[in-house]
Amino acid sequence: MKYKKIREEELKNKVGVDWFNDFDTTEILGNIDFTVFPKQKSLFGRDPLLWAEAKTGDFDIVTMFVQLILTIGKARTFDKTMPPAFLGVFDFQKIAFVPYINIQDVFHLNDFNWNVAPSNHETKEFKLLKERIKVNLKKNSYIYDYEFRNHKCMNFF
Repeated sequence: MKYKKIREEELKNKVGVDWFNDFDTTEILGNIDFTVFPKQKSLFGRDPLLWAEAKTGDFDIVTMFVQLILTIGKARTFDKTMPPAFLGVFDFQKIAFVPYINIQDVFHLNDFNWNVAPSNHETKEFKLLKERIKVNLKKNSYIYDYEFRNHKCMNFF
């Protein structure tokens, strides 16, 4: 495993350098673990390319995406800044992306309690989101194993 037995902060730094070296991965946006922005500001500013959840260990992709969605929804980050082109998750073994447009409808659910802890996987909200996005992620996500698909994401973006 390429990133085994390292801390989450080190994992984020290494993924930033190895996969997104041509982009800015230093910006912190609320409680979102990892962001990717273009390095240069254009005349119209910088739109985010990726918001991601990072985990040490080997985690379920859908579970990581639900935690990221709950983090974004709780803070209403999409109301405070332009949403990214992609949402992503990664751990020590893999990285996955989904176009934001394929997930954005969950942020407008009626009668949904966004105040639950994103790390509590036993809440009804967590379970509801997990079931709701599971099929979507199977159809619309891009998953890369670090060992077998070791290339820069700049071609992806």
